[in-house]
Amino acid sequence: MTIRTAGATALLALSALSGVSACSPTVPLAPRTSLFERLGGLQNLTAVVDDVVSKVSIDPRSRRTFEGVNLVRLKASVVSHMCSLSGGPCKYQGDSMALAHRGMALTSEELQVMGEYVDQALIRRGVARQDREELETILDKLSGEVLNK
Repeated sequence: MTIRTAGATALLALSALSGVSACSPTVPLAPRTSLFERLGGLQNLTAVVDDVVSKVSIDPRSRRTFEGVNLVRLKASVVSHMCSLSGGPCKYQGDSMALAHRGMALTSEELQVMGEYVDQALIRRGVARQDREELETILDKLSGEVLNK
């Protein structure tokens, strides 16, 4: 056994005997806040949804899907759904995504436009990249329920 190996072995034995390992935290970790909180809570989500719906409903690339839609009601429903999806206190009670989008024939391009506006609104509201990406992952899971229905 070399001196280096013996030293490493001694350190491992000492840490095993003392119950300490390099992976053991010395300070208790604080519980991670919910995505809802990291997105800025209900006030921030409401502002983001208002911003996004106001823009996608007039953008030539996506506005056809909003023709004849009650935008005030839609915004309230989207806020509730995003709040619920992100771990907030809201209980979404609206239609399933498949039912809500039935007959719209929403395309992936239209969905992409909406996603861009969501990301831009979150950036303007100071939401961190990691949190934006986490929300995007959640929303991406819904795409199969809304596309081409």
